[in-house]
Amino acid sequence: MVVLCSRRPIPYDTHDGWRLSYHTLQSIAAPASRSRSPTLRAGSTIALVIARRPAWLWPLVSVALLVGLAWLAITDDARVWPVRNTAEYHVLRWWWDRFGEPLRGEPGALRGIVRDAQGRSLAGAHVLVARWDGTSYSAVTAVDGSYRIGGVPAGSYVPVAGASGHAGVALGRWWPPWLRVEIAAGKDTVVDAVLPVAAPPVAGSSATTGVSAATTLRCESPLASEATRRTITFEHGRGRWQQAWYYVPIDTGASSAARADASGAPPTSSGAYFPVLLTVYPGPADQWECVSVPLAAAGYAVLAVGPDYSFALERDVDDLQGLVAYVRAGGLGYLGADGSRIGVLAGSYSSLHVQRLLQRDREYAAALLLGPIADLFDMRRRLEDRTFLPPFGLDQALVALGLPDRQPLRYWRYSSVYHVRRDLPPTDVIHSRSDDVVPFQQGERLARALAAVGAPYELHILEGAGHYLLSERDDALRIYRLTLAFLEKHLSSPLIPQPLLPPGEKGSKQLPDDRSPSPTRGEGTRG
Repeated sequence: MVVLCSRRPIPYDTHDGWRLSYHTLQSIAAPASRSRSPTLRAGSTIALVIARRPAWLWPLVSVALLVGLAWLAITDDARVWPVRNTAEYHVLRWWWDRFGEPLRGEPGALRGIVRDAQGRSLAGAHVLVARWDGTSYSAVTAVDGSYRIGGVPAGSYVPVAGASGHAGVALGRWWPPWLRVEIAAGKDTVVDAVLPVAAPPVAGSSATTGVSAATTLRCESPLASEATRRTITFEHGRGRWQQAWYYVPIDTGASSAARADASGAPPTSSGAYFPVLLTVYPGPADQWECVSVPLAAAGYAVLAVGPDYSFALERDVDDLQGLVAYVRAGGLGYLGADGSRIGVLAGSYSSLHVQRLLQRDREYAAALLLGPIADLFDMRRRLEDRTFLPPFGLDQALVALGLPDRQPLRYWRYSSVYHVRRDLPPTDVIHSRSDDVVPFQQGERLARALAAVGAPYELHILEGAGHYLLSERDDALRIYRLTLAFLEKHLSSPLIPQPLLPPGEKGSKQLPDDRSPSPTRGEGTRG
């Protein structure tokens, strides 16, 4: 199409999507070429036609944008959902600060029956419903699998249910809205649940790819002690590597792998293997050496790791499980580790890893939890009502988990109070009443849950010590003694060293009567 026009530029859109632009050339003269192209001189008139826009382009772009937005809205990718949940919370918080938080409706009730995949009633299953602020209402199913949760404010919820040996499931979805569970005031809403059998986790195989030479370490604080350390690099498959620190008593300080002879004799001068204490720290393990060294000096092979702070906890628990499988198979036997006797120790953030590990595998001799997180719903409730103001960005981590009434499974999975079993290993819970990171009520809630199912446990609530239980030397010594007494009872140690007490104190690890922990004033022992 050629359009002749005046000397000024004039755009023109045709009805069929073509766009024309034409103008008069004022001062351009193109020289003739060998291809005999015509010469354009000033004043010539020419029509320029810009290519037609394809009719399918904008629909394709629109669909791609919608698909991308939908993926961002529903994906379970750990790189996306924390950001999405945080943004949602801040938008809602802005709205609530101006127009008020959601009001509590009149109470209603939720009831139903929980069954397994074969239709059999499940007794002892937990069913929980939570408000946006973490306030939770729960019940345990009776022998016939029935449950009833009363006093639940009317509103929209996504309840969650779970039982030992079965996967936790959400009873509905927040989006689309018609999949939410609506609890009406003064009425019973009936919601039944079917729980599938929990799929056994597939932990990647682990192998050592490097073991450093032995070095001798000495710590003066909080406890004077010595131990031998090696650095071990583990490969967990899938291109994942993990560095661990391995400590044994100074009794093996001169030992090396070469001392393990063909008969399989352990590389220790006493001829004994040491029970293994898998110690999972809330941070880089090498920054906690003066905790590991006294434990090793007491006669344990301490295998210390420190998972990164991350929302990909399941991946880290997979790695821990692979590491344990390697130790049980005798992978560290030539370094004096007895893979048939393994205990676990963790605190604060890393207690999430170890308690999740215990949900998967209960074949441990003992578990020791210092300042553990046991109920994330309760942690969120305390954050929202401002009775708990955690440092270190813990408040941001709780916000990133999402609102408990909409995304309860993430809270549920790592709330150990809903996953305890009678056959858990003996568990020692040590918590400080002055803990400003994890409220001491978390330790109490865990102890009550263990008591309810008849699991063996001990609970020690201390008056001092702070979050990391090492704020003062006296606190550290007391906690160290509690730890050793528990480990000796359940993990047993072949080596009882003497020079571990502070100068001026005499005796072995037997507690003097005047320094023994008292079971009164917030500290109790039950088992």
